[in-house]
Amino acid sequence: MQIAVIGTGIAGLTSAWLLHRSGHEVTLFEKQSSLGMASHGIQISNESDSLSCDVPSRMFNPLLWPNLSNLYEWVGIESAQVDPGKSFCNFEPSGKDAPKAILKISDTFDFSRAPQLLLHPTSRRIVTDIGKMMASVDYELANMSATQPAPAITPSFKEHLELNGYTNEFVYQFLYPALSSTVCTCSYSGLDLYPAEILLSAMKMLIGANPLRRTAHGTQHTAERLSQHVETINLNTTVSNVSSSDEKAYVDFQKSGILTHQEFDHVIVATQANSAANFLGSELELEKEVLGRFNYEDVYINVHCDEQLMPARQKDWATFNFLSARNERAAMCSIWLNQFYPEWETGNDYFQTIMPLASPRPETVIATAKLQRPTVTHQTRSDIEQLLELQRQPGRRVWFCGSYANPGIPLLESGVVSALRLGKQLGCELPDACEI
Repeated sequence: MQIAVIGTGIAGLTSAWLLHRSGHEVTLFEKQSSLGMASHGIQISNESDSLSCDVPSRMFNPLLWPNLSNLYEWVGIESAQVDPGKSFCNFEPSGKDAPKAILKISDTFDFSRAPQLLLHPTSRRIVTDIGKMMASVDYELANMSATQPAPAITPSFKEHLELNGYTNEFVYQFLYPALSSTVCTCSYSGLDLYPAEILLSAMKMLIGANPLRRTAHGTQHTAERLSQHVETINLNTTVSNVSSSDEKAYVDFQKSGILTHQEFDHVIVATQANSAANFLGSELELEKEVLGRFNYEDVYINVHCDEQLMPARQKDWATFNFLSARNERAAMCSIWLNQFYPEWETGNDYFQTIMPLASPRPETVIATAKLQRPTVTHQTRSDIEQLLELQRQPGRRVWFCGSYANPGIPLLESGVVSALRLGKQLGCELPDACEI
């Protein structure tokens, strides 16, 4: 079959790879000048350095990202270990007081150093509540499943934390900073509304000395490997309309000023939900309505060399540095890129700050990016189920997948799961070890 895939993020590229693997002829459409998954990668270039850097820095825990990890193995994408060190501090932009780190962990939530951590009251409360959460998480998840089978009435994450009496130190100086600026990349208000069982399930995988990895050759290489056998790749292409009949699906697109109408057996829309709703034909009005209900948050990222967005004391620096705002309603993560990419040979320090609480000094800025991330609420899960129900209708020609279309975290894993699930619907044989 001839199949169009619109959008080249992780969901679109996974779909293209799976469809080609199953013998279909694939045409990719991308509005940007490069494949969307790698569109924000940069080269740090100055008189002394020339360094490749992904934006955002993409890492994965194989336990929480099982399908993404398997995909990389299937496609032959090498990975490298990431130093998982973490530092948790209060952000003091004035730089007058040099506050000591609240908590510094040398491994992925490895508390073998707990006796030392328990000496400080704040870190003691944090470590105590981590133990409390991990001791009760299996019971809490089983209870939610057994007594509240309807997803709409399970508690939000904020409700769960309040009901179980977790301390503010644990929630706002450890848990929310770690989740908001890395795993979920959303605001604290977004975390508040997350269905509790999704985040509790994730916490089971995050806490413990689990491996943290990244692709060895960067996201650009990953995107190229996923798309290397695709027959046609249309970059700098704007899709203006997607429609369908009983027998075919159609894509109207503009490239180099030329408007083209092309026929396919199927069309997979793998853009963000809010973008997809803009070009669907009138016969897809219900789909447009459902897609329009998905909400997104803007996520800002700066690549820079401003030490003021790092812990005040250099001895507290780690690979991942979580700095909390004074009002405890926001946090940023500054990644020390020299630690993230240990192969870099440079005497300069470089940082990537996700959701910055303050702007780096202009002369230190190397690159900026704005991404959009789908929010997840109980209503989101209902919308996803409605979308899946529409896609179970017989004779369907237009399909949807993306990170928004699977109610879980993290986003790359959700995008892969969405694409694998759709591929199965289209009759593709899934590789072994899929967990969908």
